[in-house]
Amino acid sequence: MSLRDLGRLLRLSLLPSALADVAGGVVLGNLGHWPVGAGPWWLLGSSACVYHGAMALNDWRDREHDRATRPTRPIPSGAVPAGTALFLALLLLGLGPLLALQHSREAALWSLGLSLLAASYDLVGRGPLLGPLLLAACRAGNLGLGLFLGSGELGGGAPTRLLLAPLALYGLYVLRVSQLGRLEDGEAALGNSGAGQDLSSAALGGRPRGLVSSAATMLLLVPLIPPFEPLVIPLEARAVAAVLAWPAAVGLFLAAFRGGDWSRGRVESTMGLALRRLSIFGACCAALAWRRPVHDGLIVAAAILVGLGLAVRLRRVFPPS
Repeated sequence: MSLRDLGRLLRLSLLPSALADVAGGVVLGNLGHWPVGAGPWWLLGSSACVYHGAMALNDWRDREHDRATRPTRPIPSGAVPAGTALFLALLLLGLGPLLALQHSREAALWSLGLSLLAASYDLVGRGPLLGPLLLAACRAGNLGLGLFLGSGELGGGAPTRLLLAPLALYGLYVLRVSQLGRLEDGEAALGNSGAGQDLSSAALGGRPRGLVSSAATMLLLVPLIPPFEPLVIPLEARAVAAVLAWPAAVGLFLAAFRGGDWSRGRVESTMGLALRRLSIFGACCAALAWRRPVHDGLIVAAAILVGLGLAVRLRRVFPPS
Protein backbone atom coordinates (compact mmCIF):
# COMPACT_ATOMS: atom_id res chain seq x y z
CA MET A 1 0.00 0.00 0.00
CA SER A 2 1.54 3.29 -1.12
CA LEU A 3 0.90 6.90 -0.17
CA ARG A 4 -0.35 7.45 -3.72
CA ASP A 5 -2.98 4.75 -3.26
CA LEU A 6 -4.11 6.31 0.02
CA GLY A 7 -4.26 9.71 -1.66
CA ARG A 8 -6.47 8.28 -4.40
CA LEU A 9 -8.74 6.73 -1.78
CA LEU A 10 -9.04 10.02 0.11
CA ARG A 11 -9.38 12.14 -3.09
CA LEU A 12 -6.61 14.50 -1.97
CA SER A 13 -7.13 16.72 -5.01
CA LEU A 14 -10.41 17.90 -3.45
CA LEU A 15 -8.81 19.02 -0.16
CA PRO A 16 -8.35 22.67 -1.26
CA SER A 17 -12.05 22.97 -2.07
CA ALA A 18 -13.05 21.65 1.37
CA LEU A 19 -10.69 24.10 3.07
CA ALA A 20 -11.96 26.92 0.84
CA ASP A 21 -15.47 26.45 2.26
CA VAL A 22 -14.32 27.03 5.81
CA ALA A 23 -11.75 29.76 5.09
CA GLY A 24 -14.15 31.84 3.01
CA GLY A 25 -16.87 31.36 5.60
CA VAL A 26 -14.61 32.40 8.47
CA VAL A 27 -13.61 35.73 6.97
CA LEU A 28 -17.16 36.59 5.83
CA GLY A 29 -18.74 35.55 9.12
CA ASN A 30 -16.17 37.66 10.97
CA LEU A 31 -17.04 40.80 9.01
CA GLY A 32 -13.85 40.83 6.96
CA HIS A 33 -11.38 39.85 9.69
CA TRP A 34 -9.38 36.64 10.03
CA PRO A 35 -9.51 35.77 13.76
CA VAL A 36 -6.33 35.87 15.81
CA GLY A 37 -5.22 32.59 17.33
CA ALA A 38 -5.55 28.91 16.50
CA GLY A 39 -9.36 28.81 16.38
CA PRO A 40 -9.93 28.85 12.62
CA TRP A 41 -7.06 26.44 12.02
CA TRP A 42 -8.76 23.84 14.22
CA LEU A 43 -11.86 24.25 12.05
CA LEU A 44 -9.82 23.75 8.88
CA GLY A 45 -8.29 20.57 10.29
CA SER A 46 -11.68 19.31 11.39
CA SER A 47 -13.16 19.92 7.94
CA ALA A 48 -10.30 18.06 6.23
CA CYS A 49 -10.72 15.03 8.49
CA VAL A 50 -14.49 14.77 8.03
CA TYR A 51 -14.27 15.36 4.28
CA HIS A 52 -11.64 12.74 3.55
CA GLY A 53 -13.02 10.28 6.06
CA ALA A 54 -16.31 10.44 4.16
CA MET A 55 -14.48 9.85 0.89
CA ALA A 56 -12.86 6.70 2.26
CA LEU A 57 -16.16 5.45 3.70
CA ASN A 58 -17.85 6.07 0.35
CA ASP A 59 -15.32 3.88 -1.47
CA TRP A 60 -15.59 1.18 1.21
CA ARG A 61 -19.39 1.16 0.85
CA ASP A 62 -19.19 0.97 -2.97
CA ARG A 63 -16.38 -1.58 -3.14
CA GLU A 64 -18.48 -4.39 -4.63
CA HIS A 65 -20.12 -2.11 -7.19
CA ASP A 66 -16.67 -0.74 -8.12
CA ARG A 67 -15.32 -4.25 -8.74
CA ALA A 68 -17.65 -4.43 -11.73
CA THR A 69 -17.60 -0.81 -12.91
CA ARG A 70 -14.29 0.73 -11.78
CA PRO A 71 -11.89 -2.11 -10.95
CA THR A 72 -8.84 0.18 -10.95
CA ARG A 73 -9.99 2.08 -7.86
CA PRO A 74 -7.84 1.53 -4.74
CA ILE A 75 -10.07 -1.00 -2.94
CA PRO A 76 -11.24 -3.25 -5.81
CA SER A 77 -7.74 -3.26 -7.31
CA GLY A 78 -6.33 -4.51 -4.00
CA ALA A 79 -4.06 -1.47 -3.57
CA VAL A 80 -5.82 -0.59 -0.29
CA PRO A 81 -7.40 -3.39 1.81
CA ALA A 82 -11.09 -2.85 2.53
CA GLY A 83 -10.51 -3.15 6.29
CA THR A 84 -7.82 -0.49 6.18
CA ALA A 85 -10.11 1.86 4.25
CA LEU A 86 -12.91 1.37 6.81
CA PHE A 87 -10.55 1.93 9.74
CA LEU A 88 -9.17 5.10 8.17
CA ALA A 89 -12.67 6.37 7.40
CA LEU A 90 -13.94 5.90 10.95
CA LEU A 91 -10.73 7.35 12.40
CA LEU A 92 -11.00 10.55 10.35
CA LEU A 93 -14.74 10.96 10.87
CA GLY A 94 -14.19 10.71 14.62
CA LEU A 95 -11.10 12.90 14.65
CA GLY A 96 -12.89 15.79 12.94
CA PRO A 97 -15.20 16.62 15.89
CA LEU A 98 -12.31 16.17 18.33
CA LEU A 99 -10.27 18.78 16.49
CA ALA A 100 -13.28 21.12 16.37
CA LEU A 101 -13.62 20.69 20.15
CA GLN A 102 -10.29 22.50 20.52
CA HIS A 103 -12.12 25.48 19.04
CA SER A 104 -15.40 25.29 20.94
CA ARG A 105 -18.11 22.89 22.05
CA GLU A 106 -20.49 24.36 19.48
CA ALA A 107 -17.98 23.72 16.71
CA ALA A 108 -17.55 20.12 17.87
CA LEU A 109 -21.30 19.55 17.74
CA TRP A 110 -21.47 21.13 14.27
CA SER A 111 -18.60 18.93 13.06
CA LEU A 112 -20.24 15.86 14.56
CA GLY A 113 -23.39 16.72 12.64
CA LEU A 114 -21.34 16.91 9.43
CA SER A 115 -19.78 13.52 10.16
CA LEU A 116 -23.21 11.97 10.67
CA LEU A 117 -24.58 13.55 7.50
CA ALA A 118 -21.63 12.30 5.48
CA ALA A 119 -21.86 8.79 6.95
CA SER A 120 -25.60 8.76 6.27
CA TYR A 121 -24.98 9.52 2.62
CA ASP A 122 -22.26 6.91 2.32
CA LEU A 123 -24.16 4.09 4.04
CA VAL A 124 -27.90 4.58 3.53
CA GLY A 125 -28.63 7.90 1.85
CA ARG A 126 -28.55 6.98 -1.81
CA GLY A 127 -31.23 7.75 -4.35
CA PRO A 128 -31.95 10.27 -7.09
CA LEU A 129 -33.01 13.00 -4.66
CA LEU A 130 -31.94 12.00 -1.15
CA GLY A 131 -28.31 11.47 -2.14
CA PRO A 132 -27.82 14.89 -3.77
CA LEU A 133 -29.72 16.56 -0.90
CA LEU A 134 -27.40 14.98 1.67
CA LEU A 135 -24.31 15.96 -0.30
CA ALA A 136 -25.61 19.53 -0.62
CA ALA A 137 -26.24 19.63 3.13
CA CYS A 138 -22.71 18.37 3.81
CA ARG A 139 -21.00 21.02 1.67
CA ALA A 140 -23.30 23.83 2.80
CA GLY A 141 -22.69 22.73 6.37
CA ASN A 142 -18.94 22.85 5.74
CA LEU A 143 -19.28 26.46 4.60
CA GLY A 144 -21.51 27.12 7.60
CA LEU A 145 -18.81 25.81 9.94
CA GLY A 146 -16.76 28.87 9.01
CA LEU A 147 -19.65 31.30 8.62
CA PHE A 148 -21.32 30.69 11.97
CA LEU A 149 -18.54 29.38 14.18
CA GLY A 150 -15.35 30.94 12.88
CA SER A 151 -15.12 33.51 15.66
CA GLY A 152 -15.80 31.04 18.44
CA GLU A 153 -19.29 32.40 19.05
CA LEU A 154 -22.45 31.07 17.44
CA GLY A 155 -23.34 33.63 14.79
CA GLY A 156 -19.74 34.41 13.83
CA GLY A 157 -20.22 38.17 14.34
CA ALA A 158 -22.69 38.70 11.49
CA PRO A 159 -26.50 38.30 11.63
CA THR A 160 -27.25 34.64 11.09
CA ARG A 161 -30.32 35.16 8.91
CA LEU A 162 -28.35 37.20 6.38
CA LEU A 163 -25.55 34.67 6.13
CA LEU A 164 -28.10 32.18 4.86
CA ALA A 165 -27.95 33.69 1.35
CA PRO A 166 -24.45 32.43 0.43
CA LEU A 167 -25.22 29.19 2.26
CA ALA A 168 -28.36 28.60 0.18
CA LEU A 169 -26.65 29.43 -3.12
CA TYR A 170 -23.79 27.07 -2.36
CA GLY A 171 -26.13 24.29 -1.29
CA LEU A 172 -28.17 24.64 -4.49
CA TYR A 173 -25.00 24.60 -6.58
CA VAL A 174 -23.80 21.38 -4.95
CA LEU A 175 -27.28 19.86 -5.30
CA ARG A 176 -27.31 20.38 -9.07
CA VAL A 177 -23.72 19.21 -9.51
CA SER A 178 -24.47 16.10 -7.44
CA GLN A 179 -27.45 15.31 -9.65
CA LEU A 180 -25.17 15.68 -12.66
CA GLY A 181 -22.71 13.31 -11.02
CA ARG A 182 -25.38 10.59 -10.89
CA LEU A 183 -25.43 10.64 -14.69
CA GLU A 184 -21.65 10.18 -14.76
CA ASP A 185 -22.15 6.51 -13.89
CA GLY A 186 -25.19 6.20 -16.10
CA GLU A 187 -27.60 6.17 -13.18
CA ALA A 188 -31.22 6.49 -14.24
CA ALA A 189 -33.27 9.40 -12.95
CA LEU A 190 -35.71 7.16 -11.07
CA GLY A 191 -33.26 4.91 -9.25
CA ASN A 192 -30.01 3.00 -9.37
CA SER A 193 -31.11 0.39 -11.88
CA GLY A 194 -28.99 1.97 -14.59
CA ALA A 195 -25.82 2.20 -12.53
CA GLY A 196 -22.76 1.11 -14.41
CA GLN A 197 -24.40 1.36 -17.82
CA ASP A 198 -23.91 4.04 -20.44
CA LEU A 199 -27.12 5.92 -21.04
CA SER A 200 -27.78 6.84 -24.63
CA SER A 201 -27.93 10.49 -25.62
CA ALA A 202 -31.68 10.06 -26.07
CA ALA A 203 -32.02 8.79 -22.49
CA LEU A 204 -29.96 11.68 -21.14
CA GLY A 205 -32.01 14.17 -23.10
CA GLY A 206 -31.76 17.73 -21.82
CA ARG A 207 -31.16 16.79 -18.18
CA PRO A 208 -27.41 17.55 -18.13
CA ARG A 209 -27.98 20.91 -19.82
CA GLY A 210 -30.59 21.92 -17.26
CA LEU A 211 -28.46 20.81 -14.31
CA VAL A 212 -25.31 22.59 -15.50
CA SER A 213 -27.08 25.83 -16.43
CA SER A 214 -28.90 26.02 -13.09
CA ALA A 215 -25.61 25.43 -11.26
CA ALA A 216 -24.04 28.24 -13.30
CA THR A 217 -26.89 30.52 -12.27
CA MET A 218 -26.00 30.01 -8.61
CA LEU A 219 -22.48 31.22 -9.40
CA LEU A 220 -23.83 34.30 -11.16
CA LEU A 221 -25.83 35.29 -8.09
CA VAL A 222 -23.05 35.07 -5.48
CA PRO A 223 -21.64 38.61 -6.00
CA LEU A 224 -25.21 39.96 -5.73
CA ILE A 225 -26.06 38.70 -2.24
CA PRO A 226 -27.84 41.37 -0.16
CA PRO A 227 -25.73 43.63 2.06
CA PHE A 228 -26.07 43.22 5.79
CA GLU A 229 -25.24 45.36 8.78
CA PRO A 230 -22.73 45.80 10.29
CA LEU A 231 -20.93 44.63 7.14
CA VAL A 232 -21.66 46.88 4.18
CA ILE A 233 -20.38 45.22 1.02
CA PRO A 234 -18.61 47.92 -1.01
CA LEU A 235 -18.85 48.01 -4.78
CA GLU A 236 -15.16 47.16 -5.16
CA ALA A 237 -15.64 43.97 -3.13
CA ARG A 238 -18.59 42.97 -5.29
CA ALA A 239 -16.49 43.69 -8.38
CA VAL A 240 -13.74 41.32 -7.21
CA ALA A 241 -16.33 38.64 -6.44
CA ALA A 242 -17.87 39.14 -9.89
CA VAL A 243 -14.46 38.80 -11.58
CA LEU A 244 -14.09 35.46 -9.81
CA ALA A 245 -17.62 34.11 -10.22
CA TRP A 246 -18.93 35.33 -13.55
CA PRO A 247 -16.23 33.94 -15.88
CA ALA A 248 -16.58 30.61 -14.06
CA ALA A 249 -20.34 30.75 -14.57
CA VAL A 250 -19.96 31.63 -18.25
CA GLY A 251 -17.66 28.64 -18.69
CA LEU A 252 -20.36 26.36 -17.33
CA PHE A 253 -23.02 27.94 -19.54
CA LEU A 254 -20.82 27.39 -22.58
CA ALA A 255 -20.29 23.75 -21.58
CA ALA A 256 -24.03 23.32 -21.11
CA PHE A 257 -25.17 24.79 -24.42
CA ARG A 258 -22.45 23.83 -26.87
CA GLY A 259 -23.75 21.69 -29.69
CA GLY A 260 -23.77 17.94 -29.86
CA ASP A 261 -25.34 15.09 -27.95
CA TRP A 262 -24.63 14.36 -24.33
CA SER A 263 -22.59 11.23 -23.71
CA ARG A 264 -21.06 9.76 -20.58
CA GLY A 265 -17.70 11.25 -21.58
CA ARG A 266 -19.20 14.70 -21.96
CA VAL A 267 -20.92 14.40 -18.59
CA GLU A 268 -17.60 13.41 -16.98
CA SER A 269 -15.70 16.35 -18.46
CA THR A 270 -18.45 18.80 -17.47
CA MET A 271 -18.51 17.31 -13.99
CA GLY A 272 -14.81 18.09 -13.73
CA LEU A 273 -15.48 21.72 -14.66
CA ALA A 274 -18.20 21.97 -12.02
CA LEU A 275 -16.05 20.41 -9.29
CA ARG A 276 -13.18 22.81 -9.99
CA ARG A 277 -15.58 25.68 -9.38
CA LEU A 278 -16.41 24.61 -5.83
CA SER A 279 -13.51 26.69 -4.51
CA ILE A 280 -14.83 29.76 -6.32
CA PHE A 281 -17.67 30.00 -3.81
CA GLY A 282 -15.26 30.23 -0.91
CA ALA A 283 -13.12 32.78 -2.74
CA CYS A 284 -16.21 34.89 -3.48
CA CYS A 285 -17.29 34.81 0.17
CA ALA A 286 -13.84 36.01 1.16
CA ALA A 287 -13.84 38.74 -1.50
CA LEU A 288 -17.26 40.00 -0.40
CA ALA A 289 -15.86 40.43 3.12
CA TRP A 290 -13.15 42.83 1.92
CA ARG A 291 -13.44 46.37 3.16
CA ARG A 292 -10.71 48.94 3.53
CA PRO A 293 -8.44 49.20 5.45
CA VAL A 294 -8.76 45.52 6.35
CA HIS A 295 -7.49 43.27 3.55
CA ASP A 296 -7.99 39.86 5.16
CA GLY A 297 -10.75 39.05 2.69
CA LEU A 298 -8.52 39.61 -0.32
CA ILE A 299 -5.69 37.61 1.24
CA VAL A 300 -7.96 34.64 1.94
CA ALA A 301 -9.47 34.83 -1.57
CA ALA A 302 -5.97 34.80 -3.08
CA ALA A 303 -4.97 31.83 -0.90
CA ILE A 304 -8.06 29.92 -2.07
CA LEU A 305 -7.14 30.58 -5.71
CA VAL A 306 -3.63 29.27 -5.06
CA GLY A 307 -5.24 26.17 -3.56
CA LEU A 308 -7.40 25.82 -6.65
CA GLY A 309 -4.29 25.80 -8.82
CA LEU A 310 -2.77 23.15 -6.57
CA ALA A 311 -5.95 21.08 -6.84
CA VAL A 312 -5.78 21.14 -10.64
CA ARG A 313 -2.26 19.73 -10.46
CA LEU A 314 -3.16 17.12 -7.85
CA ARG A 315 -6.11 15.79 -9.83
CA ARG A 316 -3.69 14.26 -12.36
CA VAL A 317 -2.49 11.93 -9.63
CA PHE A 318 -5.58 11.80 -7.41
CA PRO A 319 -8.69 11.94 -9.65
CA PRO A 320 -11.50 13.91 -7.96
CA SER A 321 -14.45 11.91 -9.26
